[in-house]
Amino acid sequence: MKETIVLTTGGSGGHIFPAQSVAAALIRKGYTVIFITDKRGNTFQNLPEVQTYRLAAESVTGRSIFGKALALVKLWWGACQAMRLLAHIKPCLVIGFGGYASLPTVISAQMLRIPVLLHEQNAVLGRANRIAAKKVRLIATTFAKVDRIPKNIPTIQVGQPVREPILKKAHTPLPKESDFNLFIFGGSQGARFFSESLPQALMMLPEEIRHKIVLTQQARTEDEGMLKKAYTDAHFKNLTIQSFFTNMPELLAQAHLIIGRGGAGTITESMVVGRPMMIIPLPTAADNHQVANAKQVAENKAGWLIEQKDFKPNAFADKLKMLIEDHDLLNQTAQNAYKSAILDAAERMADIADDLVKGREQHD
Repeated sequence: MKETIVLTTGGSGGHIFPAQSVAAALIRKGYTVIFITDKRGNTFQNLPEVQTYRLAAESVTGRSIFGKALALVKLWWGACQAMRLLAHIKPCLVIGFGGYASLPTVISAQMLRIPVLLHEQNAVLGRANRIAAKKVRLIATTFAKVDRIPKNIPTIQVGQPVREPILKKAHTPLPKESDFNLFIFGGSQGARFFSESLPQALMMLPEEIRHKIVLTQQARTEDEGMLKKAYTDAHFKNLTIQSFFTNMPELLAQAHLIIGRGGAGTITESMVVGRPMMIIPLPTAADNHQVANAKQVAENKAGWLIEQKDFKPNAFADKLKMLIEDHDLLNQTAQNAYKSAILDAAERMADIADDLVKGREQHD
């Protein structure tokens, strides 16, 4: 009879995609995998054999006193649901990928004395993982250095598991120099700043440089008209503005340079493909973790960190002009980015899970 491993995470794609990759790796090892999330979480794509359960859960942060009380009640109820579910499933291991929706399951597992493995995608231990961290077997990390991990908790760097379509584009050579493909995206929370501030900088580029730019930019639906108007006289070689892209692997592979936020998923996917990034971290990210992520990228000379509070259109335009004209620097940075990537993160996580189940513990 196959042993069962439960994966649990918040409902956002940034949490679900890594969990899905690990689920596939665990299935290849012969485990039955069950996924527990909240109402936002989708079922794993292309893994119909993974059964999904949804529990009551809600973030406590950024709410009124009443909102926090209500969220705590939902988390308590979610823990009650998880306790019953885990008692029925009897998994040999629970793996938490962060997000408040993972807490009911992780805490319930600890109460039932089921071993728990955590994955932390950012360079600062997330708040949900922080709550659960003191009683886990091991914390697997994306980055080499992670702040706020409790003392005496073993850790091991495995990288950030990425989707198979991204892995298929790993180490794609930079496009030829004739055009310059610039890809800008900020995620659902971070795109507004890019729509408001980047056009001014891009319009400061010399006309002959703008003529060779193929610009693809994400914008909120309500900002698309404003952004197109801002670029009216830019005369880019080509301009694409959309609120959502379904062909991210292709866009990453086509880019010479990416301008984006500092989320672990964004950074990891760019590094796997081998793309230099100008990273402008989201300043409202919890515990400023996007800055911490970006600092490690910059230390590896795999990209450039520009904090939003320091953003000045003229200085940014000068930096961008220099990068567009220096293909050798871009290519070297692209190579550094790829060398910083860990392509087999999902398999590493599955190996660690297998070791924990079989009593072979690993740590740095």
